[in-house]
Amino acid sequence: MVPKLTPLARVMHETVRMRGGLDLITPTLDLKPGFLRDCVNFEVSTTGGYTRIAGYERHDGRTVPSTATWAQLVLTTTVGTIVAGDTVNGQTSGATGVVFLVDGLNVFYTKSTGTWQVGENVRKAAVVQDVLASTTITITSAQTTAQYNVLAAAVYRSDILAVPGSGAVRGLAFYMDNLYAWRDNAGGTALVLHKATTGGWTSVALGWALDFTATGGQIFDGNAIVGLTSGATGTVSRAVLRTGVWTGVGTGTLILSATTGVFTVGENIRVGGVNKVISAGAAVAQTLLPGGRVETDQGALAGGLAGTKLYGADGVNPGFEFDGTSYVKIKTGMATDVPTTVKVHKNHLFLSFNASLQFSSDGLPYVWSPLTGAGELSLNDPITALDILPGSSLTAALAVYSENAIAILYGTSNSDWQLATYNQGMGARKYTAQGLSSSYVLDNRGVIELKTSLNYGNFDDVALTNHIRPFIQQRRNRCTASLVNHEKSQYRLFFSDSTALYLTISNGKLLGAMPMLFDVAVNCAANGEAQDGNEISYFGATNGFVYRLDSGPNFDGNTINANLFFNYNPQGESRYDKRYRKGSLEIQGSSYVELNVGYDLAYSDNTRVDQESGLTVSPSFSAPRWDTFVWDAFVWDGRALAPVEVEIRGTAENIAMRIVSDGNYFDPFTVNSLIMHYTMRKALR
Repeated sequence: MVPKLTPLARVMHETVRMRGGLDLITPTLDLKPGFLRDCVNFEVSTTGGYTRIAGYERHDGRTVPSTATWAQLVLTTTVGTIVAGDTVNGQTSGATGVVFLVDGLNVFYTKSTGTWQVGENVRKAAVVQDVLASTTITITSAQTTAQYNVLAAAVYRSDILAVPGSGAVRGLAFYMDNLYAWRDNAGGTALVLHKATTGGWTSVALGWALDFTATGGQIFDGNAIVGLTSGATGTVSRAVLRTGVWTGVGTGTLILSATTGVFTVGENIRVGGVNKVISAGAAVAQTLLPGGRVETDQGALAGGLAGTKLYGADGVNPGFEFDGTSYVKIKTGMATDVPTTVKVHKNHLFLSFNASLQFSSDGLPYVWSPLTGAGELSLNDPITALDILPGSSLTAALAVYSENAIAILYGTSNSDWQLATYNQGMGARKYTAQGLSSSYVLDNRGVIELKTSLNYGNFDDVALTNHIRPFIQQRRNRCTASLVNHEKSQYRLFFSDSTALYLTISNGKLLGAMPMLFDVAVNCAANGEAQDGNEISYFGATNGFVYRLDSGPNFDGNTINANLFFNYNPQGESRYDKRYRKGSLEIQGSSYVELNVGYDLAYSDNTRVDQESGLTVSPSFSAPRWDTFVWDAFVWDGRALAPVEVEIRGTAENIAMRIVSDGNYFDPFTVNSLIMHYTMRKALR
């Protein structure tokens, strides 16, 4: 008689989709698979999955390091004395390059100029080193290519310098396709404005200010002026009328881009031989006191000069207007004229002074007289942030935040402003107000969304980060800056301990929040749109450097340590053992990647279940082409989407997967999903 065979236990499969982000609060059995108990340097993608973030790299206007390209010279018999860092040249062609690696007869270089000719002498300066045999690139390995990309980038990185001066970067603004940075000078005696250029940071001259009393006629930008008595001269870059009219009684300031001589008090200032105004004294070089924190906003005021201007406040100096050339200090008439926040709203310039919210005359950022429509609104507590809430040009309101209260300003001008208290006990920390689909701020209890509503009061507030409350509580007093990334639909917070928090929000719904850990501490941040239409973000650090975010495969040359530690997953049966067999990760990317995949069983209880060490896998993504591969090495050429099969050994009631990436030459990649293979075993007793 043939013995009856015992049927094999069926292998079951569970697909875990990477959704939800970090959760530190929800009980284990209430949390869906795919949520994380710990993570760093991954972000939630709007299209699903967890993406290892792009890096950041220093910036001063010169070539972005990660855009570096490289090439290869194959020499004939010897490389002579060529070493990394040397500049080599072709004696016949005049081609040049900076060497970053020498390997045998192979010289790898970047910063290439000209076209090399096979057979010509390769020189270092004027000294011949060898003869060029070939310029064919022999590197085919995806890993080596990625590593050489990093070596080439380092050559460009070494050229890029910190903002001149001392201390932290005190402010950033991306305005009219240019990046500006504020930093105290070397002696810490003044705040200096700098511009990023193709030659690095260049200080921006603030010009001279000549106060005047108007009497006989208007002076225009670009006019050349002469002092009738002193003979002093100047070129007007901005003519500012603060009170009255040009042809009668008025006062103002001429901002001069150039001056000679010394103007005297009470002399006539002439244009083309005609008396225009009377000077109130000498032209004074404009300087800024050190120690402020610059906040900026951009806007065009219909009653002022045409075009969008940059407005700012730093809590130490008067507010300002800047158009890329002329720097105008805003004089509001306050005894201590040092605003802390700024916003352009409904054709008015708003500045805050402690608990006082003040606004300019309609369309006139230099005019702050109540007689012409300027005014003041008062709150109970110091104002920490201003943000424009969603709406049309007529209905959009201004959110006025203090640390423990929110007020909303309705209306369009001094004739109908209404400042309504929205919430007591909820507010915003400094530097955290940002607008995405709604207004987002960091409150003492976490991130708050203030969004439009059909309910009474027109707005609703939603707390978004209750599930990561411990992270917020540890850092709520350390926030230094915030940004939004519209392309990734993210609200980002930065903290003084070098951490950050990225919240991904799509169609008004939070998809998840995930923390970051940088190598440097962020002190300020700014973003804008580059000429090619792409969004671009920067941050200024406490070390004086400015960095471009979402750029390059590493943290300014250093490794990005990133990891995902998932919640313990019982596959729907928390009181049954499972024999785990395999995991299949779907990973998407564009270049070489190495991962370490591991897992913990039975709540990481080593006394009951042996824990396996991690397994290194290396999926390689490149431009579409099919090539040979070794399956066991987990290396692919030519696949933008690839499964990574990971063997799992062990029996337990649950499993928590771990994914780690640690390197400085891996471009971002996305972990889309995980398919668990397992067999049901006995019930726990």
